[in-house]
Amino acid sequence: MVRVQQCVLVFSALLALSSALVAPDRRIVGGIATVAGDAPWMVSLRNSLNGHLCGGTLLSNRMVLTSASCLSGRLATATMAVAGSRFLNTAAIPYWGLQIITHPNFNVNTLENNVALFQTALPLILTQSIQPLALSADVIGAAERARIFGWGASEAGGSNTNALQFLNVNTLSNDDCANFLGSEGWRIGASSLCTLTREGQGICDGDEGGALVLDNYAIGVASWGIPCATGRPDVFTRISSVRSWILGFI
Repeated sequence: MVRVQQCVLVFSALLALSSALVAPDRRIVGGIATVAGDAPWMVSLRNSLNGHLCGGTLLSNRMVLTSASCLSGRLATATMAVAGSRFLNTAAIPYWGLQIITHPNFNVNTLENNVALFQTALPLILTQSIQPLALSADVIGAAERARIFGWGASEAGGSNTNALQFLNVNTLSNDDCANFLGSEGWRIGASSLCTLTREGQGICDGDEGGALVLDNYAIGVASWGIPCATGRPDVFTRISSVRSWILGFI
């Protein structure tokens, strides 16, 4: 009997070990590190102490698209954009801000139209690793395979990830998104675009403002989610809803 109990204990330990080995790697959350050339339009927006605040997308040599919630209450002159590196700890030229332009219909409660433009005081020097991204004019439906990028935390309450991460996600219809979100579903409106993968994958603190990309076009701006990667949708601002407003400034 003792020998049987020992065998059972060993078998249980092996099962626990195998489960640990296949557990999801929790980065962006659950993302994969980018390689050189993956996202030359990706910008880290930072405070005056060089601390990463949120992501952004380079639209021209002076305009960065991000979330309004990220820059709310901030001074442009005390904020900087850093581009051209996949790593937060790499020395890079800081481009200080001239002005922050928030969408006039930004709703602080629902986070509808959650976009802002950050204009730099000096033009960025465009290189192979610093390039603007085009904005999609398409109204994106469900079941599109898109990609998100960010330096956000690997878990709720965690610190930023040094290496830029990406994650493949699927778009949802707004009705399905609202249903998945349950009590938070009332916040989904016309300017919302939702994505979903599985539990253990999704955006987290610090990923706000980053681009949702499809076929090398920006289709969304990371807005909010149920922190973090809990198996419920992440919500982006739909580019097609705010594109004409953005184009009025670039």
